[in-house]
Amino acid sequence: MSSNQFRNSMEKRIWWQRPSLRTDEEEGRERSVSWLELFFDLYFVVVIAELAHHLTNHISWSGIGEFIFLFLPVWWIWIGATYYTERFETEGIEQRLIVFAQMIPIAGLAVFAHGALGETSVGFALSYAVCRTFHIFLWWRAGRHDRAFRPISKRFVLGFSVGVGLFYLSVLMPLSVRFWLWGIALLIDMLTPLFTLKQQMRLPKLSTSKLPERYGLFMIIVLGESVMGVVAGLAEQKELSLFVAIAAILGITMAFGLWWIYFDFVGRRLFKPGIAATFAWNYLHLPLAIAMTAAGAGVLNVIAADANGLDYGVGLLIAGAIGSVLITIGLLEMVSRREPDEPTHPVVSPALKFVGGAISFLIGIISHGFNIAVLEGLLLIPISLQMIYGLYVWFSQELEAESLDVI
Repeated sequence: MSSNQFRNSMEKRIWWQRPSLRTDEEEGRERSVSWLELFFDLYFVVVIAELAHHLTNHISWSGIGEFIFLFLPVWWIWIGATYYTERFETEGIEQRLIVFAQMIPIAGLAVFAHGALGETSVGFALSYAVCRTFHIFLWWRAGRHDRAFRPISKRFVLGFSVGVGLFYLSVLMPLSVRFWLWGIALLIDMLTPLFTLKQQMRLPKLSTSKLPERYGLFMIIVLGESVMGVVAGLAEQKELSLFVAIAAILGITMAFGLWWIYFDFVGRRLFKPGIAATFAWNYLHLPLAIAMTAAGAGVLNVIAADANGLDYGVGLLIAGAIGSVLITIGLLEMVSRREPDEPTHPVVSPALKFVGGAISFLIGIISHGFNIAVLEGLLLIPISLQMIYGLYVWFSQELEAESLDVI
């Protein structure tokens, strides 16, 4: 045995690893979402369910605004955790401890979400601030050990510290001031990465195998709210009638259609090369997640509604949510990479999403007096339009002989 072979045979796994920028994409290695990340996402299932429940009980313009306002910190924590793992994931024990440390304040968000704009706002603010403080520590630690990341680390630590500081300060303020501080802090948090665009262009490429999968799994979480809406709506019925059963089936169909559209047109595709397209792809998933969750809250109200009529606000909510989903998916298509075998048209496909979104908004505007089945049936028209187009381009595409399975 040579000396090198002997040295290799004596190597052991390093149980505590320093953060170092991953270079999987440059080296042609594929990555997949870990079981730990899937477990981590369960905590967001609970938080998002609480926010959706709040929206369900507050169908109004102010209720929608409150829902979006509370969704932002939840999303930003998920983004921070996802991006750090994308850049610095290791196989050491510290990776598990890093994820576990975030689970505790995220659980706090779930506990305090029901009254986050009232009696439990202090707990909600502290839960967010503690988790983001830990993120700041991770960014500082990454910059300390990886010189290439240090310029970004400094900007992250500075910008995020200001935002987190405002959240801590807010707990000492009256409610009328507290939420203004939250808004300013969240704006600072979301703008800070934009000041690192030039520096991030010098970093290794993001994983084109893992990152789209990671976002797709989060979309599954928010789509699950539509399923929960159907189940909860049925559970509120004293007795199940044929009409309610039809409404439930149509609700499930709408959720299935949104899944179909996202994963057929966006979820299977990567973001375009370049830091601008990458950032746009990341940030567009925020309104998409908000709209999908709102659609689930609307479905619950639709199924639980009286068969003779539907509250106009509920119709506006679910139609506006579906319209927003379609338009955002169209925008995502525009910043997604087109492979040589991509069957969709670069203009027609996004345009159909924009048209479908406009139709959905129009349905919401004229939905006054609609019953459940009429509203859901009409909303399935713009959804079905995308599905039919996808089926057409996919099955009419001419494949190369070597790509066909031969039995």
